[in-house]
Amino acid sequence: MKTRRALVVAGILLVSVLAFLVVTSAIQRAGAADAPSLAGMATISGAVDAPKPFKAAQVHLMNTEKNVLFMVYTSGGRYRAVNLFPGRYEITVRKPGLAADPKSVVVAANGAETVNFSLREQAAQPLRQGEFGFTTQRAGEVKLLSYDELYPRGPGRVVLEKTCLYCHGNNFFPIKQLPEPQWSHFIDYMLGKDNERGAMVPAGTLTEKDRAVLLAYLTQNFGPQSEKRGLKSDADFPLDEAALGKAMYVEYYLPLDPKLDAGNKQRRTQEPHFDPSGNVWYTDRSVPNRIGRVDPRTGEFKDFMMPDPKADPHGLTVDTQGHVFWAETVGFHLGRLDPATGSMTRYPMDATGQKKGAGHTPVVDSKDNVWFTVIRGDMLGKWDRATGRSTVWKVPTAGAAPYGIALDRAENVWFAEFRRCKIGKFDPKTEKFTEYDALTQPCTIRRLGVDSKNVVWYGGFSSGKLGKIDPATGKVVEYAIPMPFSEPYDVWPDRHDDIWISDGGQGGALIKFDQRTEKFTYYPAPQITDQPKLAITREGGVWYTPRSSSKAAVGVLYPDVTRITTLAARY
Repeated sequence: MKTRRALVVAGILLVSVLAFLVVTSAIQRAGAADAPSLAGMATISGAVDAPKPFKAAQVHLMNTEKNVLFMVYTSGGRYRAVNLFPGRYEITVRKPGLAADPKSVVVAANGAETVNFSLREQAAQPLRQGEFGFTTQRAGEVKLLSYDELYPRGPGRVVLEKTCLYCHGNNFFPIKQLPEPQWSHFIDYMLGKDNERGAMVPAGTLTEKDRAVLLAYLTQNFGPQSEKRGLKSDADFPLDEAALGKAMYVEYYLPLDPKLDAGNKQRRTQEPHFDPSGNVWYTDRSVPNRIGRVDPRTGEFKDFMMPDPKADPHGLTVDTQGHVFWAETVGFHLGRLDPATGSMTRYPMDATGQKKGAGHTPVVDSKDNVWFTVIRGDMLGKWDRATGRSTVWKVPTAGAAPYGIALDRAENVWFAEFRRCKIGKFDPKTEKFTEYDALTQPCTIRRLGVDSKNVVWYGGFSSGKLGKIDPATGKVVEYAIPMPFSEPYDVWPDRHDDIWISDGGQGGALIKFDQRTEKFTYYPAPQITDQPKLAITREGGVWYTPRSSSKAAVGVLYPDVTRITTLAARY
């Protein structure tokens, strides 16, 4: 009898454990799908089916009243978007080779709606890389070809790749249709002849023989009789549906002013940065230039007109008092905005007035001094809070083109040398420079970040590599990013020291690199674009600006919507 009773009890316990495991498994699978919305926000969910298997389709939910896009991915044929602004939505589902008619729905505050989709097969449209200077989303803009079709193999391609292509990018030459004399002039210009900026190609890297081979190759393949073409991006992103099912993109689209933007096809945003109140600031490089702000909690924008409407504000930062600083690439000034009064002040980047150049990116130190890079002029600068004056130092390598900038825990200043494939370090105490060569040469490096252990991370923009430097040992390591033609623009650590990469190489994606497992996780972007600079909130929201997209915006990726406690953006 005791044995039978023991068996019954054991059976009941086993069933209970199994039931618990099933429920737990279901909860884990649901994950972000069951994430609650913030108070006053809304939820839209549904099922998506298709005549053939698919993974991680993009569901675009456009709030037509706020002009804000929310985008989530399907997981197991279902989607759920939380923390939506109440209002009217136009919903579309996007997946290469599949399509569905859009649907409309109105969702109330604290409300939830269900919208299902059935996809049908259709021909997939070829994609072109997201790149500064043109919009890549216009179908049929140029003929898209493979790399070998654009650049036929031979000695000329070898010279082009090592001398020109790594800096100009894959889509620069195929849209040119120039005669031999003009190509010859441009080669001389890059060598420093009749060029006030100096040589862009390092001295001694292009022999007379190589120059002749290069000129013949350019004239033959990109001469007056050639057709305008572009690089086809047709590789499939590696998709982790479990990770993507937890994620959500939000893009806040900039309003167009009927007068100011009458001649603009689009506005061009660059460099997000947070202020102490949780707003996101950005530079607008369309003419007239503006400094702008969006409140993520409401979607409301406010723009401040620049004193010089063509100064071209590049980088931007915010001090502890909420004052906004920007660097101008035209005029060689550092600007300062007081949002409370709207007043703007411009400071010469060299207080002596003896040096000239083009500003690029600023960063604030713990004393609210502003450090900045000078891309044309090869300098690093500091605006002193106490004196209001700027000092500049020449970097050791000529033609370096200092670009992105970051501070380590000791407030050493690190900067990317865009054209010379190096990372520079400046010690403010000793005023000494140290330079580190990237492993893959030649290359271009745009930006860099420093993690909690003072390890410096950089992106090999032209090499498709993620690199790291251990300042304690001087050791440099590089990781190959999986996608072909990858273009890591910015690399920035979050609070867990995962490294986030903005990459326009295959049309636009944010990528997470887990340095403990060395795993890359891709989050394809809502628009075809590049994303030049990242800023990451304390909750892990990755903010960016889709610079070359068809719709100018300030955007954020929430990798895990269950962690959202506020829409405010704070470091």
